[in-house]
Amino acid sequence: MYTIKIFLSIYLLISFSLNISGASNESVYVKIDDLKIIGKHNKLFGVEEYLGIPFAQPPIDDLRWEKPVPWVSKKKYINAKNFKPACMQTPSIVNWYKRLIETFGYDPDTFASPEFSEDCLYLNIWKPSNSKRDLPVIVYIHGGSNEAGWSYEPNYRGYNIANKDVILVSIPYRLGIFGYFSHPKMQHNNLALYDQVLALNWIQNYITNFGGDPSNVTIMGESAGAMSIEYLMVSPLSKNTFSKAIHQSGGVPLIYPTLKTDAQNQAIKFEKYFFNEYTGNVLNELKKIDSNEILKAVEEVYSEEFFDFVEDGITIIEPLMESFKKGNIHSVDLIIGANNDEWSLYHDDNVDVNKWLDEETTPEQKEKLLNLFKDIDDPLRKMDLLLTSQSYVCPSLIIAKSVKNKNRQAWVYQFNRVRDNDLAKTFGAYHGAELPYVFNTHDEWLPTNKKDIDLTDDIQDYWISFARYGNPNSDRTSEWLPYDAKNKYTQILDVKSYSVEHPSQKICEIMQIY
Repeated sequence: MYTIKIFLSIYLLISFSLNISGASNESVYVKIDDLKIIGKHNKLFGVEEYLGIPFAQPPIDDLRWEKPVPWVSKKKYINAKNFKPACMQTPSIVNWYKRLIETFGYDPDTFASPEFSEDCLYLNIWKPSNSKRDLPVIVYIHGGSNEAGWSYEPNYRGYNIANKDVILVSIPYRLGIFGYFSHPKMQHNNLALYDQVLALNWIQNYITNFGGDPSNVTIMGESAGAMSIEYLMVSPLSKNTFSKAIHQSGGVPLIYPTLKTDAQNQAIKFEKYFFNEYTGNVLNELKKIDSNEILKAVEEVYSEEFFDFVEDGITIIEPLMESFKKGNIHSVDLIIGANNDEWSLYHDDNVDVNKWLDEETTPEQKEKLLNLFKDIDDPLRKMDLLLTSQSYVCPSLIIAKSVKNKNRQAWVYQFNRVRDNDLAKTFGAYHGAELPYVFNTHDEWLPTNKKDIDLTDDIQDYWISFARYGNPNSDRTSEWLPYDAKNKYTQILDVKSYSVEHPSQKICEIMQIY
C-alpha cells in the first residue's frame, strides 16, 4: 500500500504540473510546404506538442458572424509552443471547475482561467516523438453547453494519448452567440459547425505532415462536443472527414431540437436590446459592439435559452431525430455512451419526480415508470435516472441502432466508476467524470488510487484500439460485445467491466425513446 501511495503521489504531481506547463521547451518543427510550424518536445512523455496552430482567419470585425475563412500563411514560420486564447464565453465552465474543486476540499483559485478572445480558431496537436507514419488520429471536440469551454482544458491535454502512437488534435469553435447566432439577416447559420468542419478539412489536408493517416480519423466529443458529433454525423459538409466517432454523454438535441424560427425570434430580441428603433443593416452595427458588451447582453436576453444548431438547408437538412431514424447519416463506426449519474451535480434536494413525470410522460407511462422504480427510495436517484435516460441514454441507443442499420459497428457503454471517497460517493459517476480516465489526466484534487489507474488503462485501451482498428477490444481488456437491435449489449465501465443489456433500456422503452 505504501508503494502504491508513493507511485500515485509522483504520478499526480507530474500530471498536475504538466496541466499547467510543458515539461520541455526544446524546439521541434513540422513543415507544410514552405511554412515551418515550430513546436516543443515534451521529453517526459515522449511527445511533440504543436499548440495554437491557426486554421481560420480571426473571426473578428467584419468576419464576426460570418462563415470561417481558411487561414493563409503570410509568414515562413509559426511559433506553436503555447496555447492561444480560448473563444469568447460566459464564465460557466470556469465556475464549474472551481465549484467542483472547492467541493472536493481544494482551493478553487488554483484553477487558472485562460485568456478569452474572438480571435480563437487555433487547433492543438500532440504526436509521438518517433518518426512513425500513418498513425491513427483522434480529434477532440470539447463540451460546455455550446457557450463555454476550450480545447485545452486540463483534462483534454493529449500527451498521455499521443505517447501511445496516436495523434491527438483538439479543436475549438465559436461559442454562444458568436457561434450559434441565427439572425434573419445572416447569410450563414451554424457558424460553430462551419468552424468544426473547416478544422476537420485542415486535418484532412495536413495531418500527414505530422505523421497522421487522414483516412483513419476518429472524432471524439463529450457533452456539447458529443452533440456536435451528432450534427457532424448527418451534415453534408462533413462527409469523408472522419471514419469513426466516440460520443460521450450527448443526445439532448434529438429530444429538444432548436427551431430556426425560435432562434431567429430570440436574435431579434437581442438586436432590440441594442437598437430598438434602428431600420438599417443592424447586423453591421452589431459587429461594431465590443465582445464583452455582447456577452453582458447575452446574460440578460439569453438567460433562459440554450444555444444550438438549427436546420438551415445547408449544414443541417432535417431534424436530427429524423436523420437518425431514417438512416440519413454518414457511414461510420461508433463508441457511444453515458455516465450512471449524469445529473447528480445539478440537483437540489427538492426534486419533484411526480411533477416531472406529469410534464414529460403520459399517465400510462408515469404508472409504468413508478412501478419500475418501486424499489428505489431516493427521489434524487429516481430523478437522475429519468433525466439521464431521457437526455443521454435513450438518444444514444437510437444513434447506435442507426449506425448498426447502416451496416457499421456500434459499441455502447455506461461509465459507473465512483472514486473511493465519501464525498465522491454523493456525486456518483457524474457528468464528465469519465474524462480524466479517457485522457489519463487525473486532477490533483480528485481522490485517485490504483483502481482508477487500472480503469484508466482499460478505457484508454478500448478507446485507442477503436481509433486504430475500429474495434475497442484487445488482448488485455474484458470483452466488449457490440450493440445490435437483438442483443442490446452495453459495456459497464467500472473496476470490473462487463457486457449486459443497458440498465436503463426499459426506461427508454416505456418513454418510447428507442
